[in-house]
Amino acid sequence: MADRFGLETSWQKLRQRWEQTKSVWHDPVSRDFEKNLILPLADQQDRTVRELERLTEVIEQARRNVR
Repeated sequence: MADRFGLETSWQKLRQRWEQTKSVWHDPVSRDFEKNLILPLADQQDRTVRELERLTEVIEQARRNVR
């Protein structure tokens, strides 16, 4: 699906910036940051997009039913 919610574009930008940052910041704190913040955010982003898509389908069906 297209980037309907802008989340995919934002996530890609964040990932690119994180990869750039990792190239100069590579210590235990950076690994902890990635493990505890970046990776969980990736999972949450995927779930959020799926749920927004599902919610959009429900709203569209409701609109069709009202007509």
